[in-house]
Amino acid sequence: MMATTVPPLKIVYATPWFGSRKFVEDQKFTAKDCPIPDEFDVDTKDNYWCTLTSSRDDIKNAAGLIFHAPDMMLAELQDHAINQPWILESLETPFSTLFRADKDNMRDFDYLASYNFKSTFLFSYFSPAIMDVVNRPLPRDFMKTKTKSAPILWIARNCRATSGREKYIEKLMEYVDVHSYGNCLNNKPFPSDKSRSDLIAEYKFYLSAENSNCEDYATEKLYDTLSLSAVPIVDGPPSYNGYIPTNRSVIYMDAYPDPKDLADYINYLHNNDTAYLQYLSFRQHAIDVAPKDRLDPEFISRWNDTIAFNQKSSYCSVCRGVLPWWAYKSDPNQTLSYHDPNEGHIFLADESCSASGKWNYISNGPPYQPDWTPRPRDEFTRPNYTSQQTQSLNGSFTAIDRNQRHADEDTAFRIFVANLESKNH
Repeated sequence: MMATTVPPLKIVYATPWFGSRKFVEDQKFTAKDCPIPDEFDVDTKDNYWCTLTSSRDDIKNAAGLIFHAPDMMLAELQDHAINQPWILESLETPFSTLFRADKDNMRDFDYLASYNFKSTFLFSYFSPAIMDVVNRPLPRDFMKTKTKSAPILWIARNCRATSGREKYIEKLMEYVDVHSYGNCLNNKPFPSDKSRSDLIAEYKFYLSAENSNCEDYATEKLYDTLSLSAVPIVDGPPSYNGYIPTNRSVIYMDAYPDPKDLADYINYLHNNDTAYLQYLSFRQHAIDVAPKDRLDPEFISRWNDTIAFNQKSSYCSVCRGVLPWWAYKSDPNQTLSYHDPNEGHIFLADESCSASGKWNYISNGPPYQPDWTPRPRDEFTRPNYTSQQTQSLNGSFTAIDRNQRHADEDTAFRIFVANLESKNH
């Protein structure tokens, strides 16, 4: 089949991006940067076949328009030109732009570019680089890097999250030491000589609680925690399949509706390195166990193919995706097929979010009774450990002293780990 020849195309970013110009300088792709689909040939003189610009002077002749959801008003939309696809871009949840969950409003657009894997164009917080992270062995002196006295770190700017996470975390802080360097529930000044990444690496746990609970909304909070070798305490999408290396590499907040129960477990792990390191076993065995025997299959499938990911992700994917429209616009006599957004098979309206106020029940006090079903707990064994070993006394915390661990507890865990490793090998 002969390739269809088209002129170079230009895509216009038609709105600001968080109030600023998205492309201060035009972003241009060559065929090396962004492979042209085999069925097309772009007749270019300077090797640049696709250009992204913020210049609205080019809107009329643009191959497509991109709109940033948080920066637009539906009432301000101009007429939708024939054969000029509109792409709505958003890395935020529909709670920040409510029209995104409305099917009628979203019919103004032809494609969605977002973190949701159902989007035509994927703009995920994750990338195949995560495979390098999970295949990197832990250093021998790894535990020496965990220098902070508190087990948990939290850094957050949004203190009125849709989920109400701050209500749960405030109560959690009564039973376990949490260092908060952000605006929310702040109890530590942010050090001038350290970055957020520096801090995460020094703590055993990081509160990777998203502001909303929406499908595929797993952000840099989780990605960075995994990258910096801390254990994530997560709350976010209903399913983390494809985002976590193994099903026992994170701790779920919603498995513990009572914050005191989570505090008990975290304090236990904080004082038992053997138990804590089980959450990082996928890194401990990175040298001697193949990824397929160590990592979740869906995680591997999602992030192991860099070429496939790049073709679906980023602005390169937008250039590739609008080519059929551009070819038809350039020469209407050509017989080409492209998706009609009104046929219903293109993901536009994102209705995947759970209701707001997930953690609001905390305000009612114990006994805690959420209106959702708690996730099953999947703990590593806690021999002879009870909640009495974690108490809040005038803001100070009592926990098992590292030098006074129960001998039977340590022995039981060594047997447990030995049995686990024998099964893996």
